[in-house]
Amino acid sequence: MANISEEDSRINSWNTELSQTLIPSSVFLGICIVVGIIGNSLVILIYGLKLRGAKERYFIPILAVVDLLALCETAGFNISYNVSPVRFKGQQLCKWSWFFGYMTSVMSIFLLLVIAIQRYLKICRPFGKQMTLEWKRVAVLSTFIAAALISAPIPVTYGLDPAYSARYNVTGSACRRLTQENRWLSLIHAIVCNAIVAGVVWALIILYTLIGRKIHSQMQQWKHQRTNDNNVKMTNLNDGTSGTNSADRNKQTMFKITAMFMLISLIFIVSFSPKVVIFILECVDSRFWDSLSYSNRLLVRFLEVLFVINNIANPFVYAFLDVKFSQQMKKIFCDLDYSL
Repeated sequence: MANISEEDSRINSWNTELSQTLIPSSVFLGICIVVGIIGNSLVILIYGLKLRGAKERYFIPILAVVDLLALCETAGFNISYNVSPVRFKGQQLCKWSWFFGYMTSVMSIFLLLVIAIQRYLKICRPFGKQMTLEWKRVAVLSTFIAAALISAPIPVTYGLDPAYSARYNVTGSACRRLTQENRWLSLIHAIVCNAIVAGVVWALIILYTLIGRKIHSQMQQWKHQRTNDNNVKMTNLNDGTSGTNSADRNKQTMFKITAMFMLISLIFIVSFSPKVVIFILECVDSRFWDSLSYSNRLLVRFLEVLFVINNIANPFVYAFLDVKFSQQMKKIFCDLDYSL
């Protein structure tokens, strides 16, 4: 009993040192939760209720719901992980926290791909078949099913894994990808997940490159037309009800919304890249985390959770690039100030 008590004491000391080292990461995640809940709730309120029925913005409230769920699950779980990095309790809690975190994050990624396809059809194939409301609903359901299938092995490949400290000469339990049990299945699943993320990233790059080229080409045509036709130019300046001017405004709105989604996809790629790299390092070195010094662990841990920015950045993008969203948001805050 004395030996067990002494071992527990050493594990507690080790866990305390690690958790204190990871406090900056936990504070960052806590701030993200607060900002993300407020931001995504505003997006759901405005796009889901105030701007309901806007075809160009159909996927925005759905993406906000998924981002909100992903944020609360992943950021909340990662805070608990930081508190108990080598003394995590609850095998099932560990497994299913990873599962739901993966599923919501993957669904968010797939939704970005669906949105990119929709924008491609709208911009590059305007006279071809477009996504109908029915197909949009099918696409959303498909992203949920695909995310669930990809995440299905998580309860088997993640769990309480032995973590060893040479300094304290003790073995704790870390909630992470299993490095001893089901190792090969875990590696195969990791490779598949990385391949899927890489495929989505390349698809986004290709689609938005084609979209960007098309938008640039049309903008050049507009500039040329307005330079050579003074009458049309005067009409655009003085007659806000002109059919031509109205069509131009609709195209400009469509282009701005497309640019908005391009920026959102870029934020995803930048914020998610470090996690993919760390994912690969975990596969190459089964004792990757245990070999890190405290300062390096904090740095790597911060880079690993940086992907939550993908779940909180969208409301800021909408506020700067979508006039209708910013107008509705100002109206809400003005009403709040008036009521107070």
